[in-house]
Amino acid sequence: MTLRTTHISRIFIVVCIFFMHATSVGAQSQSLSVTPPLFQLSVSPGNVWQSSVKVVNSNPYPITVYAEVVNFVASGEAGQGRFFPIEGDTDDKETFAEWIEIAKIPHTIAAEQSEDIPFVIAVPENAPPGGHYAAILISTQPVASEGASLVQTVQSVSSLFFLRIEGDVEEIGMVREFRALDAFVGVPDVTLSLRFENKGNVHLQPKGDIIITNMWGTERGRIPVNYRSNFGNVLPKSIRDFTFSWRTDFKITDIGRYKAIATLAYGVDGIKNVDATAYFWVIPVKATIITLLVLGIFITLITLMVRAYIRRVLSLAGVEMNQRDIVSSEFDHTEKIRTSYQKAAAPITHGVLDLRARLRDVPPQKTRTTVVIDFVLQYRVFFLSVVALVIIIASSWWYVRSATKDDQTYEVRVIEDGMSAPVVTP
Repeated sequence: MTLRTTHISRIFIVVCIFFMHATSVGAQSQSLSVTPPLFQLSVSPGNVWQSSVKVVNSNPYPITVYAEVVNFVASGEAGQGRFFPIEGDTDDKETFAEWIEIAKIPHTIAAEQSEDIPFVIAVPENAPPGGHYAAILISTQPVASEGASLVQTVQSVSSLFFLRIEGDVEEIGMVREFRALDAFVGVPDVTLSLRFENKGNVHLQPKGDIIITNMWGTERGRIPVNYRSNFGNVLPKSIRDFTFSWRTDFKITDIGRYKAIATLAYGVDGIKNVDATAYFWVIPVKATIITLLVLGIFITLITLMVRAYIRRVLSLAGVEMNQRDIVSSEFDHTEKIRTSYQKAAAPITHGVLDLRARLRDVPPQKTRTTVVIDFVLQYRVFFLSVVALVIIIASSWWYVRSATKDDQTYEVRVIEDGMSAPVVTP
């Protein structure tokens, strides 16, 4: 069961993507795969567990394979692991790989056939509680072979083992960081990074959702985390970076600040929870400039309308704009108009009475339509202000309705090892 130290440097400079689904590799038209790619076990100290791995030869010719057991640890934050061999006296049974017994004899598998290779896991009585990790390597050359270069000739696949030993298990997880890689984007297309840290002594698989909402609180995306896979585990004393992307077709109502809330559960019973929040802005330059210009025009029109109305109120009250008596005192009014004026509705009342009078006394040379047109032209500032106000209200209603409408399609992706795979497209 011991691997010779002289072969460590050339054999185990291999990095495996141990949380991904794919475990088959091929070279020189050879195809080799193993199932299951992952064993997740919970065993008590002193117990024995036995099973087998199925090696599939998809080639149109027979192939000979060899089995070897190795340990592995997390490497980096991208969901990668590093194999390392058993070292020292195997009688000590200090590592998980030393607890696995498997036949090292060559196994010849017929063309397009498969073979089950049995193994036995004998957990020592003094096995420490928590997580333990190993792998069975299936390769086309014996691991300790003195033969030709393994880099050129060896095809290797692995079946991973996540072992949980009962006892004083510490399940401690936290979100180290959750953020959008770009805080400001021109289109609704954002990449989110969630770094989950495992501070316990057993592997954790955080599961949950990332919900994305716009500035109105309307949901614009939901990203599932680890719901569709047994992979996505975080090994003890390590950090894993989960990367996701979210995008949707651009609409003018997409402008603004977005919030992404990650809510994750972890632990064997899924009763422990963590959450984190990230923010980002969708600010397209052209659309933003146009929106600001339109908003500026509307604000200007409203300001002019209010000022004109106030002037009309004062005019009807017989008050000139420069006729004011200002009294300043610490305890008195700061400003006081000398002459009282009519109520705020006076201009509208006056206009209605004026229109009635004109329609009652229509000159012979004019029609009632002509009189109404003359009336509108005379009070054109008022009517233009009313039209502008209606447009503002209608536009605001349309904007809010569109921004709060929960039927917009979107696409989310899980990015693994630099590659992305679609998750959901509602």
